[in-house]
Amino acid sequence: MSAKNITGTSFFRHRYLRLMLIGLIGFLVLMALLFFIISKTLLPDTEELENPRYEIASQFISADKEVFGKVFKFNREWLDYKDLNPNIINALIATEDVRFFSHSGIDIRGTLRAVFYLGNKGGASTITQQLAKLFFTQRSSSFPRRVWQKLKEWVIAIEFEKRYTKEEILAMYLNKSDFLYDAVGIGAAAKTYFGVDQKELKVEDAAVLIGMLKNPRLFNPIINPENSQNRRSVVMKQMVKKDFLSEDDYLSKRVKPTNMGGFRREVHHDGIAPYFRSELTKWLKNILDEDQYRKPDGSKYNLYVDGLKIYTTIDTRIQKYAEQAMYEHMSNLQIRYFERWKGKDFLTYNANAEKTEGRKKQLIQMMKDSDRYKQIRARHMTQIFSDINNNVTKAPLSDTDIFRMFEEDDTKGHLKTLVKKKNITQDQYDNYFGLMESDYWPVLKSQWNKMQKAVNTAFNTKTRMRIFAYNEYGEKVVDMTPMDSIKYHLQHMQIGSLALDPKTGNILAWVGGIGHKYFQYDHVNSNRQVGSTFKPFIYSTAIIENAMSPCYKVEDVRQCIQAHDPNFNLASTWCPGNSDNKYTGQSITLRQALKDSKNSVSVFLMKEIGNVQTVRNLIGNLGIDKEKIPNFPSICLGTPELSVMDMANAYTAFANDGIVTKPIFVTRIEDKNGRVIYTAVPEQKRAINSAYNYVIVDMLKYVASILQSKFKSEVAGKTGTTNDYKDGWFVGFTPEVVISTWVGGDQEFIRFNSLSDGQGAVMARPFFEKLLMKIEGDNTIGFGQNSVFMRPEEELIEIDCSKYETTVPQEGEDAQPKKPSDFDEEF
Repeated sequence: MSAKNITGTSFFRHRYLRLMLIGLIGFLVLMALLFFIISKTLLPDTEELENPRYEIASQFISADKEVFGKVFKFNREWLDYKDLNPNIINALIATEDVRFFSHSGIDIRGTLRAVFYLGNKGGASTITQQLAKLFFTQRSSSFPRRVWQKLKEWVIAIEFEKRYTKEEILAMYLNKSDFLYDAVGIGAAAKTYFGVDQKELKVEDAAVLIGMLKNPRLFNPIINPENSQNRRSVVMKQMVKKDFLSEDDYLSKRVKPTNMGGFRREVHHDGIAPYFRSELTKWLKNILDEDQYRKPDGSKYNLYVDGLKIYTTIDTRIQKYAEQAMYEHMSNLQIRYFERWKGKDFLTYNANAEKTEGRKKQLIQMMKDSDRYKQIRARHMTQIFSDINNNVTKAPLSDTDIFRMFEEDDTKGHLKTLVKKKNITQDQYDNYFGLMESDYWPVLKSQWNKMQKAVNTAFNTKTRMRIFAYNEYGEKVVDMTPMDSIKYHLQHMQIGSLALDPKTGNILAWVGGIGHKYFQYDHVNSNRQVGSTFKPFIYSTAIIENAMSPCYKVEDVRQCIQAHDPNFNLASTWCPGNSDNKYTGQSITLRQALKDSKNSVSVFLMKEIGNVQTVRNLIGNLGIDKEKIPNFPSICLGTPELSVMDMANAYTAFANDGIVTKPIFVTRIEDKNGRVIYTAVPEQKRAINSAYNYVIVDMLKYVASILQSKFKSEVAGKTGTTNDYKDGWFVGFTPEVVISTWVGGDQEFIRFNSLSDGQGAVMARPFFEKLLMKIEGDNTIGFGQNSVFMRPEEELIEIDCSKYETTVPQEGEDAQPKKPSDFDEEF
């Protein structure tokens, strides 16, 4: 080769190198300029980078430190790096970013490799870049836009690396990632897919979840199990390459199928205490709306995204026992109910025409409340309602409005009559006639008639559906008409029960019904007639105010309160009978009368007390709103309508030496950073003198004496049954727990037809027995050990009736024990 050729080749080579160098410098300058522009104009502000938004589920935490429920927009629970399973961290590093701990947000080697091999030998995104993408960028299908997004991710990743430690970035990434099935974050994913805390994940299961990060649907073990299995092997092979897993372990684990037996998609109504969680959620929304419970910046907390921790008083062990006891008792009670009503129509049985019509209207209303009816109504009526709203009247049209206009069509003057009776206003009258005189009225009538035919067909045609059932699933699949489904569910007996610590007020268990998915109505706070469970308040008043002994004897005869008695102001004489309308005519002690629920003795005591207000005052002292107690002497028979919560609250005084304790269900609330937002303040006050309280407790022990041999604890309580067996009650207690229980139908005509089936001793007391036996049988709870009621040192009233019987009165003395002064010298 000539010297000239060598010189030319060298010149071109140097020129080429200079151009490459200039190009590289230009590229670097351009990149620096782009980085500068992005960082100054398109980068999220510092506050957003330093406090990126997480939608974290709020957790309900039990007294025994179990998370038993969540509320969320996204089911995410926050985990710190120190809490993460090493298997998860190792799998993530090995698979997604092996140089994570050495780069500063961008992996130069990985980026050059991706460019050179066009991504065929692995991507270039680091974990920090992926985190930036999760927070601040959305993937674009346009290549130029995708390049621009990639540049933004680089800048944001570098900023993240400046502000957070590597460990914090790892935790943030794992907490932010979505694993489908409402599982956001590795913590929720472990519980959803494998039914365990992430700390308990085995290597192969951790590999499944880390493998899903690449594409949670493509490599999902539920949706695409084969892809998931293959991806799991890839992850574990990477762990072998990086010395996180031995070759032998890999080979043994690779051949194992993924066990998805623990998979369960978490939904709000699943899990224990669903009624409690529902009521708690309502309470939390209200309390977080108050000014005193705000974030440091003054904004409101959002229960669904702010990751609050709500520490409750519920003991999951006792709650589970309560739900087991409910299932055992109510399933048997329901079998009995269906047996008793076999061949009878609950709509017409023992009902006159008026009652039958009322029951049918209730059934129709339940139909109208159903989603099925609302969908049919919307399909047929939405358009005509919209036309009327735009052209005739803005007033909304209910079914009642339409029925009134149909009635006017049939009977002229009907609407005028309603105006005269003040059932409707003049404006309503004008709106009705404005519509009926318009061109839209015939269209509305036509659509309404079509809708009625569609409703009749839909609700009376059998279809495959799920209905409530007492089985392990809480439901079963049947072929049934929707109307029969409404009747079937209506005929289920319901329950409301609370277990309460009388000393602290802590609600330990809450059962609001038989199955929250099908019966959302909570029966703990609903008001029902309490029957004879109210009578201890009458007896208590007589003991406190009149110092009456439980041994005092009263004749079991008809008792009356006369009309116009100035103490009671009744318009007519009131002479209630005993529940069986029979009287023995014999003298009976107050203790025995309370046990037998003698109405005659309750009326006698009311007359002795002399007014209703004294009883109402005691009720107020026991924590019940006095306004719920009618100002009539009939309250002595249990006519007030009170809730399970009310009765549990009041009976805490009996169980706690006369000191009433207000029920609480939340001890404190913390935000995601551990800042205490709310702390409960226990409320207690003495309602009954200790000596008098023991007299009442001794009487209630006697009332419940049939139960004592079954339990380690001393037991007391009272049953209650209302007219026509609509409500069955039992409020039982030991020194450690008060259990208030109501059982009945959601409608008053859903009931048993005899005292043998419908009394509180059959409807409600067995639940108490089952629950207390389960609680005492669990040594981890520690109930029932030397559990006796506190007996005061000073006894104001003698409760040993044998002492009265052996005392012979002198001539002119009263043999009847009444006031403590009668026995001060002798006893």
